[in-house]
Amino acid sequence: MKVTIKTIFVFAIFMLNGNSVLAVEQATPNAVKSKTVIVVRHAEKLSDGTRDPALSEKGTIRATALIKALPKLSFSQAIASNYQRTQLTLKPIAEANNITISIVGTADGLQEHVTQIVELVNASDENSIVAGHSNTVSLIISALGGPKITPLTESDYGDLYLLTIEETGEVRLEKRHFGK
Repeated sequence: MKVTIKTIFVFAIFMLNGNSVLAVEQATPNAVKSKTVIVVRHAEKLSDGTRDPALSEKGTIRATALIKALPKLSFSQAIASNYQRTQLTLKPIAEANNITISIVGTADGLQEHVTQIVELVNASDENSIVAGHSNTVSLIISALGGPKITPLTESDYGDLYLLTIEETGEVRLEKRHFGK
């Protein structure tokens, strides 16, 4: 749903001593609609030697901590890659918001993967949460109009990037941390 700001005129005619007086009240909503996009890297993964490991015990605890880090936000969509570690990271928050996780594949390359994520985010006027990888988080943030950030390393876990996207197109970025 797209919200536009309109000026509303309320006219009231009052009769004073037989004379008509036109009183005009002008009300202009001053709030601009915005949406929030949370971008996180998947939580800690098992070191099982496979290409698609599940989350470790520590990663499962961190994924649950994501709900506590965002108690006042509700989401209309959760977006993950085709790797189970991103999906498992979003599973607790998706269940809490009663939404399914949209899977965006990586087979066509990183740029196409990022492009498809941005298309899903832009197609919604509501809040979104995205779980990426150490090599995609910074690309996703930039593609959404956020500032360039330092790419994550293989040992970076728990960073949460909160992008506020105003209806005007202005994007603000706030970095937080979740889990232990």
